[in-house]
Amino acid sequence: MARLHKLPGWVISNEESVRREAAAYRDMSPEQRLAMGAAVCRSALSVALTMNDAATVLSYRAPLPETSRRALARLRARYRATRDG
Repeated sequence: MARLHKLPGWVISNEESVRREAAAYRDMSPEQRLAMGAAVCRSALSVALTMNDAATVLSYRAPLPETSRRALARLRARYRATRDG
Protein backbone atom coordinates (compact mmCIF):
# COMPACT_ATOMS: atom_id res chain seq x y z
CA MET A 1 0.00 0.00 0.00
CA ALA A 2 1.46 3.34 -1.06
CA ARG A 3 1.77 6.10 1.51
CA LEU A 4 1.34 9.75 0.78
CA HIS A 5 4.36 11.81 1.73
CA LYS A 6 2.35 14.99 1.53
CA LEU A 7 -1.40 15.42 1.89
CA PRO A 8 -3.29 16.75 -1.11
CA GLY A 9 -4.08 20.47 -1.02
CA TRP A 10 -7.80 19.89 -0.61
CA VAL A 11 -7.37 18.13 2.75
CA ILE A 12 -8.15 20.37 5.72
CA SER A 13 -7.97 19.84 9.46
CA ASN A 14 -10.99 18.81 11.52
CA GLU A 15 -10.92 22.21 13.22
CA GLU A 16 -11.05 24.06 9.89
CA SER A 17 -13.78 21.75 8.66
CA VAL A 18 -15.93 22.57 11.70
CA ARG A 19 -15.17 26.31 11.37
CA ARG A 20 -16.31 26.27 7.75
CA GLU A 21 -19.44 24.27 8.52
CA ALA A 22 -20.40 26.51 11.43
CA ALA A 23 -19.58 29.83 9.71
CA ALA A 24 -23.11 30.39 8.41
CA TYR A 25 -24.60 29.86 11.87
CA ARG A 26 -22.01 31.73 13.94
CA ASP A 27 -23.12 35.17 12.78
CA MET A 28 -26.88 34.53 12.84
CA SER A 29 -29.07 36.84 14.88
CA PRO A 30 -31.15 35.35 17.69
CA GLU A 31 -34.22 35.80 15.48
CA GLN A 32 -32.59 33.83 12.66
CA ARG A 33 -31.59 31.05 15.06
CA LEU A 34 -35.13 30.93 16.43
CA ALA A 35 -36.57 30.71 12.90
CA MET A 36 -34.17 27.88 12.05
CA GLY A 37 -35.03 26.04 15.26
CA ALA A 38 -38.74 26.39 14.51
CA ALA A 39 -38.21 25.04 10.99
CA VAL A 40 -36.36 22.02 12.39
CA CYS A 41 -39.20 21.39 14.85
CA ARG A 42 -41.79 21.60 12.06
CA SER A 43 -39.79 19.13 9.99
CA ALA A 44 -39.46 16.73 12.92
CA LEU A 45 -43.19 16.94 13.59
CA SER A 46 -44.07 16.24 9.97
CA VAL A 47 -41.81 13.18 9.99
CA ALA A 48 -43.25 11.97 13.30
CA LEU A 49 -46.81 12.30 12.00
CA THR A 50 -46.05 9.97 9.07
CA MET A 51 -44.97 7.14 11.36
CA ASN A 52 -47.28 4.23 12.19
CA ASP A 53 -46.74 4.84 15.91
CA ALA A 54 -47.02 8.64 15.76
CA ALA A 55 -48.90 8.82 19.07
CA THR A 56 -46.13 6.92 20.84
CA VAL A 57 -43.44 9.06 19.23
CA LEU A 58 -45.21 12.32 20.08
CA SER A 59 -45.96 11.33 23.67
CA TYR A 60 -42.34 10.42 24.49
CA ARG A 61 -40.70 12.56 27.16
CA ALA A 62 -37.01 12.10 27.78
CA PRO A 63 -36.33 11.61 31.49
CA LEU A 64 -34.31 14.30 33.24
CA PRO A 65 -30.81 13.22 34.22
CA GLU A 66 -30.26 12.81 37.95
CA THR A 67 -27.87 15.77 37.93
CA SER A 68 -30.67 17.99 36.60
CA ARG A 69 -33.10 16.66 39.21
CA ARG A 70 -30.65 17.51 41.98
CA ALA A 71 -30.02 20.99 40.55
CA LEU A 72 -33.76 21.66 40.37
CA ALA A 73 -34.22 20.48 43.96
CA ARG A 74 -31.44 22.87 45.11
CA LEU A 75 -33.01 25.77 43.19
CA ARG A 76 -36.46 25.04 44.64
CA ALA A 77 -35.03 24.87 48.16
CA ARG A 78 -33.15 28.15 47.66
CA TYR A 79 -36.30 29.83 46.32
CA ARG A 80 -38.41 28.59 49.22
CA ALA A 81 -35.80 29.77 51.71
CA THR A 82 -35.80 33.31 50.27
CA ARG A 83 -39.58 33.37 49.89
CA ASP A 84 -40.33 32.14 53.41
CA GLY A 85 -37.50 33.85 55.22
